Amino acid sequence: MERHWAPGSPGGSRLRALREQAGRTQLWVEAEAELGTGYLQRIESGRVAQPERATLERILTALGARYSERREVMELFGYAVATPLPTEDDIAWACAVARRELHEVPFPAYVIDCQTRLLAWNRYVPPLFGLSPRDPRLAGLAGRPLVAAWFAPASPLAPLVAEPDAFLPALIRALRAETESVRGEPWYAALLADLLALPRFRHYWDRAEREQQPASAARALVPVHLNVPGAGRLAFRLASEHFTRDARFRFVYYFPANLATMRQCAAWGETA
Repeated sequence: MERHWAPGSPGGSRLRALREQAGRTQLWVEAEAELGTGYLQRIESGRVAQPERATLERILTALGARYSERREVMELFGYAVATPLPTEDDIAWACAVARRELHEVPFPAYVIDCQTRLLAWNRYVPPLFGLSPRDPRLAGLAGRPLVAAWFAPASPLAPLVAEPDAFLPALIRALRAETESVRGEPWYAALLADLLALPRFRHYWDRAEREQQPASAARALVPVHLNVPGAGRLAFRLASEHFTRDARFRFVYYFPANLATMRQCAAWGETA
């Protein structure tokens, strides 16, 4: 049942902003979404305060809205929104829009999704992991939860960790903070079950369970020291930024934390 007449509806205003951002007219969206003439104007102005869910979905599809935009609009109109795993089309979009930024960053950076699956990376990541770009072990990391690779003994990443009692608890704290809003999703339960099957992960998870919940992921507060083959011990500070249009994806940046690491990143940049 649609509710009517709520002047200045936040949902309507946000929907208008998305339409204008997409460069579409109300008439065009109405045709694409199979709406009656003038109906979108009534939604945007607040004369229809809560359109039916299916109607909003058609409008958002016509506008090409991404996940975070869809979620914001639906919640403004009073609808709860789940957080499904990204589809193959979503992943392809994320990799495409991340390409330029990954290329321009002068230090290791990669893209993961809400399940921490490794999706894309720049030219500094293979040498950081002690691998060549054509190493099958690098391909083996792609598309899989990266958090598991740091704890799995057979992974190429596990031997890199120079200070496990500092770095691995920090990963656990980051995972807990960044997945707090999706703990009711079936895919999260499956991810956690797989991680808890790793003895090293369970050890640090149980320890984190006894700690006070941090206010944020606080990645940058704990320097990451990695023993990189051919480069020695390097130091980084990690930072994470969600994609604006789809917060299920995020960049992870490895900022050099000392002069030696800065020089090594510069050397990788010259040879990659």
